[in-house]
Amino acid sequence: MRSGLKTLLCATTALALAPAAFAQGHEVNVTSIGGAYQRSQQLGYGDAFEAAGNKINWNVYSGGLGEIRTQVDTGNVIWDLVDVNSAEANTGCLEGIFEKIDLEEVTAPAPDGSTVEDYAVKRTNDCSVGTVIYGWTWAYNTDTFPDEHPTTVADYFDTGKFPGPRGIWNSPVQAVELALIADGVPTDEVYTYLEEEGEAAVDRALDKLEALYNDPEGGLVFWTGGAEPPELLAKGEVVMSTGWSGRFYNAIVQEDAPIEIVWDGQIMDFQNFAVLKGTPNLEAAKAFLRHATAPDQIAATARYIPYAPWRSSAVRMILDNEPWSEDGKTNVGPFLATNPANMNNYLEMGIDYWQNHQDEVTQRWEAWKAGL
Repeated sequence: MRSGLKTLLCATTALALAPAAFAQGHEVNVTSIGGAYQRSQQLGYGDAFEAAGNKINWNVYSGGLGEIRTQVDTGNVIWDLVDVNSAEANTGCLEGIFEKIDLEEVTAPAPDGSTVEDYAVKRTNDCSVGTVIYGWTWAYNTDTFPDEHPTTVADYFDTGKFPGPRGIWNSPVQAVELALIADGVPTDEVYTYLEEEGEAAVDRALDKLEALYNDPEGGLVFWTGGAEPPELLAKGEVVMSTGWSGRFYNAIVQEDAPIEIVWDGQIMDFQNFAVLKGTPNLEAAKAFLRHATAPDQIAATARYIPYAPWRSSAVRMILDNEPWSEDGKTNVGPFLATNPANMNNYLEMGIDYWQNHQDEVTQRWEAWKAGL
């Protein structure tokens, strides 16, 4: 899958910015996770859908499947579509709380006429429709390291070369992967190693992190909210921090923060739309999906937040028509997780691993933190 993804995205054939065609007169309830991401959805394709004579009732939730299960179980479905990550999409499809969707039916053709072949990554269930791909990355303060600066995952742990505390999410997700990569596990073998070695692999990662935590030239600062890493970096409270590419982009472009993203070891993750089982507005939901995931529409979301469209033609559209950003000056391409320049050493989020082991690894993480 990795080689196929890279091949699909390396081409930079110019594409016509043709508007998507879709049915009119629909009303649909769409639920997403708020913030800059939901704003990109509303401005990228939501406004165009409404301008053509449709109506969107936008809702905000904090993620998870709890409310979705309740609506479906009680037969009181009020959300037609919901934005979910891939793990939630897989689980919800398996549980039967999402409708199965024929991807061909809701996929508008790319300029070259392709439909499902234009999706950069194959979906992992029969329900979800991919929207954007983003990166779990890390970054450093450019004021702290103006000359020689970190470029590899190993540098994140190298306090002799790059002294100072590091920010890290208060979760084993991403932390375990980065620690193992830095400790010598090949990037494309991380999840295989975790599955095969089990608790020993997690302990190896935690030992690596604990050494950094106890290093007098290092230290770890645990963060919980996505806005924190850029703030910690900009204030100089940490010299490096893990975080999400979109959050770093906003700080760099909108706030002129002294931050540089490092893509080495990035973990690609995916967002999807899923339709709630039993929605009375199934046809309206399908019409919305066909519009929202059309190449020109999904590409438009990257004007407002640099998450790579799941469709390869949309990525090529962005790269061939820079500057693509909302300010009309910033090239978005360098901030896209699927830009070939950012894919030299990456891995796709281990959805299956974390679905199967999230609880046990999180318990181990909490016990480890309590003993620091």
